[in-house]
Amino acid sequence: MLKVFGFVKRNARLTHDEYRAGHVGHHNSFGRRLRHIRGYVLNVQSNRTPDDVLGSLAATVTRGEPTDFDERWDGWGQLLFDSLEDYLAARQGEPDRAAEGGLVRDPRVGTTGGDGPHLYSGAPFQFHVDEHVAVPVRRPERKLCKLAQFAKRPAHLAPEQFRAYWTGRYAALVSQLPGLRGYIVNFRTPLDVMSGFFEPDSPAFTPEGAAEREAFYAQWDGIAELWFDRSEDFVAGRSSRELSAPLDALEKELFDAVWYREVDETVVVVPNRAPAPPFYYR
Repeated sequence: MLKVFGFVKRNARLTHDEYRAGHVGHHNSFGRRLRHIRGYVLNVQSNRTPDDVLGSLAATVTRGEPTDFDERWDGWGQLLFDSLEDYLAARQGEPDRAAEGGLVRDPRVGTTGGDGPHLYSGAPFQFHVDEHVAVPVRRPERKLCKLAQFAKRPAHLAPEQFRAYWTGRYAALVSQLPGLRGYIVNFRTPLDVMSGFFEPDSPAFTPEGAAEREAFYAQWDGIAELWFDRSEDFVAGRSSRELSAPLDALEKELFDAVWYREVDETVVVVPNRAPAPPFYYR
């Protein structure tokens, strides 16, 4: 399974909530029709600050957060495909529009509705991630609280050690949090998922676009996704006598910097890692 993240910054003409409406609405209505898509999830920064979400716990679980972090993004999409080949061919769309002569391909799918220049500021920061599913996600038929944990690797840990420790001892402890409905850890890889997906004249391929992207990547080395019924469940579990001390100690060893954001999750196409059926479905 190929998993791709795409972080985006809203167009300056839009408020954060206007951007949310445009991305969840018009843009997603075309993105869900990409060819062979196996999962599509949109995460938009919530309207609550970390202090609103975490309360007094924020000071304990936040360390070294970049001061300009929120200036670089408003949301991120997650795309799942069976292979890199399917992902690169996704903009061809499917023959899913009924016309007089039968089903035809909708050319608007290739541009995801053509709203990109009006919805975003610059090109998405799009990259491939290698995921570790510590706790499979169990979504009820209602909105969950989703937290994104960003962390930076200390210089003395090699990337392989960093990943092993995070997905090993640390993930084993986090997985014990009461009420945890899902826990996935993602690590960016060097696989190029921008060439062949974006047009050659995209702002993504300019020196300025590359510099902005690399500056964002330099701020963190891994992103974890955590799901709970309510943020209070995370706060209570993370503050508990059983887990607080061992998690604090591991985080000081494992993370040079660590911080959280709450995101509002829209499941556009339910992630499906099982073999695809031989017919059109979403």
